[in-house]
Amino acid sequence: MGGAQWKAATTGRGGGPLNEQSWPADSLLGRLSARTRRGLLELGTSVIYDARQHVLRQGEESHHVLVLLDGLVKVVVHTEFGRPVLLDLRSRGDLLGEMSMLEHRRRSADVVTCTTARAKLIMNTQLQMFFDRHPDAWAAMAGSLSSRLHRADVHRAEFVACPAPARVGRVLAEIARAHGVRTPDGWDLDVALTQAEIASLAGVALATFEKALRLLHRSGLVRRKSRRIVVGDLDRLIRFGISDGENPYQYGIGDADVAQS
Repeated sequence: MGGAQWKAATTGRGGGPLNEQSWPADSLLGRLSARTRRGLLELGTSVIYDARQHVLRQGEESHHVLVLLDGLVKVVVHTEFGRPVLLDLRSRGDLLGEMSMLEHRRRSADVVTCTTARAKLIMNTQLQMFFDRHPDAWAAMAGSLSSRLHRADVHRAEFVACPAPARVGRVLAEIARAHGVRTPDGWDLDVALTQAEIASLAGVALATFEKALRLLHRSGLVRRKSRRIVVGDLDRLIRFGISDGENPYQYGIGDADVAQS
């Protein structure tokens, strides 16, 4: 397991029993009934991963899945062009590795921890047998996959139709809402991502991202703090991401590569 620590875990964030924790609504655990969730959390082995650790590797055979109990991970694909692409961030309550299980294929991406993470490691056959006994679990997983597919479709449409500064603003707002830490200065994006990785999420080149970030800074929406980004006004940043289709250069950037790349 590449250095994973094996440890029994029955409590979640806040110290209460895992089944009594509040889970994100779009996650697998958040979609399950309390009874089914309790049964799922009794499966497998509890593991703890250090930050910046590979928990799943692209190209490996699939024998198990992970249910993320705490922490943040990133999904990275290594392309044929030699450039890694950050596809998504996944957090507590999410199921990792299910696509390879369903399709009986090798892993299609790396999953790397951004922070210390705790998870349940469950063998594929064990999870499938559990799902067969609990049809609502299949429905919950389908709903979770559908939500991710919808989000991917939205991002693909934005890549074609949305100016780069707006895409950067939307990605920063999305990270702030889902994973940011509220501080007196605003929302601290302490997610252990490089600027190149955030640029990848926004579908822009690093140089374009840096130009857009300078624009957001001049507008008073974000600022940098110890190599991290702090969103000072989340509501304004969300409004900034709403593009005016009649004026793709509304953001004060006239370079075509910044407006559309």
